[in-house]
Amino acid sequence: MAFGNGVFMRGPRFWALARADGTLIEGPVRSLLPRHRWLRLPFLRSAVALVEMLAMTILLHRRNGVRPAASLLAWLALAMLVSLGLSVVLPTLIQSTLLAGALLEVLSFGLALLALREGLGEAVWRYHGAEHKAVNAYEAGADLCDPEAVMAHSRIHDRCGTNLVTFIVVLLIAGYLPLGGRPLADQLGGLYSLLVLVLALELFRIVGRWPRAPLSRVALAGGRTLQRCLTTREPAPLHLEPACAALRRVLELERAAAPQHVGECASVAGQAGGAS
Repeated sequence: MAFGNGVFMRGPRFWALARADGTLIEGPVRSLLPRHRWLRLPFLRSAVALVEMLAMTILLHRRNGVRPAASLLAWLALAMLVSLGLSVVLPTLIQSTLLAGALLEVLSFGLALLALREGLGEAVWRYHGAEHKAVNAYEAGADLCDPEAVMAHSRIHDRCGTNLVTFIVVLLIAGYLPLGGRPLADQLGGLYSLLVLVLALELFRIVGRWPRAPLSRVALAGGRTLQRCLTTREPAPLHLEPACAALRRVLELERAAAPQHVGECASVAGQAGGAS
């Protein structure tokens, strides 16, 4: 996860947040999933993971001590107002409920991403790119202490949270399909949004296991394009160092706790790839 002043990395048992000023915050991963097998059932595991991810994000923002910038709040408020206006105007201009809903979801998510892009500032997206380069470098066996070797790797990663956007948009559009005369989303109300998040995480998990499969490549194409155009930028060495430092520290902690499982770190570290 990228911040405006550093990078967070997570392994199976430990996490670390390295900041641009050289300081490093670390701690154990507290999750219910390894301790309760029944929570690892399909869909239920994604619901638990979603709650734990939100809790971790709140904790990290508090520990990091960086408050949301006024510009971010202003951009998000503007995006919400425009989306609200589109939700009123589009159904009156387009007779097809499905087409109007699809256009609304695509435009709303586009506005939200643009608001994050402008409101969070350039540093976040450079740290996001550095996060991906560090994980890609580790997975390729590169030396994380060699900035030039790490910089040569891609800033695009298949397990980036940005890829979730494509799944969520498609599933939200599916909610406008009529079922029994009424759109499914209308029948389920707010519950449908929760189901979309859980199902999107499940699909994301499946695609992450076989990223080279033809269907997976199609599913990831939208997210990879968003990473390239919106949610990552090429980092400078000053952005790369915190990303490498955070990942090195997680690997050290994991190696000390359970040497035989250190290879798991790369696969888990990249799963929180969405910028925050």
